[in-house]
Amino acid sequence: MDIAFADGAAMRVVQGREIRREKGAALIVVLGLVAVIAGWAATAAYEDMLSLRRVENSLASSKAELACLSALALMQQALKQDAKDNATDSLDDVWAIQAPPFPVDDGLVSGEVRDVNRFFNVNDLVDIKGKAVPAMVLFAKRLFRNRGVDESLVDALVDWQDSDSIPYGSGGAEDSSYLAKDYRVKNAPLDRWDELRMVQGFDVDVLKALKGVAIVWPVYAGRNLHVNVNTVEKNVWLSMFANMTDVDVDELLNNRPYKDTASFSTLVWAQGVEAQTMLPRLGVVSDGFMVRTHAIFGRADRREGYGLKRDGEMVSLLWRERQW
Repeated sequence: MDIAFADGAAMRVVQGREIRREKGAALIVVLGLVAVIAGWAATAAYEDMLSLRRVENSLASSKAELACLSALALMQQALKQDAKDNATDSLDDVWAIQAPPFPVDDGLVSGEVRDVNRFFNVNDLVDIKGKAVPAMVLFAKRLFRNRGVDESLVDALVDWQDSDSIPYGSGGAEDSSYLAKDYRVKNAPLDRWDELRMVQGFDVDVLKALKGVAIVWPVYAGRNLHVNVNTVEKNVWLSMFANMTDVDVDELLNNRPYKDTASFSTLVWAQGVEAQTMLPRLGVVSDGFMVRTHAIFGRADRREGYGLKRDGEMVSLLWRERQW
């Protein structure tokens, strides 16, 4: 009896150990499953957060884009209304006054309008027949010189646009000057400001020096972009005529805005023979405008630029580009 009892006790001990092993193994399996499920849940939560963030960013980006387009539409309407109300354009007009950013829902929107008639258009260096315009070349060279830029670069700019293959002036640059490049001269007007970087001698410093006094603007049906004396920059005025002085320019600027060309023509005629070629290029109305918009919604920060052409009360979009 004693032996049987001992064997039974031993068996119960062994069975108890096996049961504990099984429970331990089951616990390990359960813990492993819990860890897997927890990892999956964390991954799923993270992916859900990323998806939500992407949706939020996409929504914010859409809001910013629509806000920029809305600001553009508002400015187009302002230019149309200005054409109805005024026969001239000046820096006193509503479109020329920069408004502070204004809140829209949970974002901010701002915009700026500047007429391009205050600048020198580099596309005016060559006429519609592809020939250099001497008066505009002199104008450009004085402008470059006043801005601390080598005036011989104007010759290279003429060659980039003119229709012949003969180097223009001492700084001319036809195809032979671009042998190290993977392109040749365009022999056509420029399309964008950044295209100037392709012209021989034009680097970042040159473009920076010309910013604010020169512009790249298309020429339509042979009609040049005239200079609006009511908005023109002082440096541009000084460069129009060889004999123009600071005193002359200050007098012209102090008497703005002008109602018609007769109001300032006397001052221009005093500049001599150049007045015959430059006076027809001067006016008191602007027909080209650059619009910049900026919208911020959450993480979305969007800037866009637009080119507008105004013909009477018609305002049309020429180009649109994303800016950074």
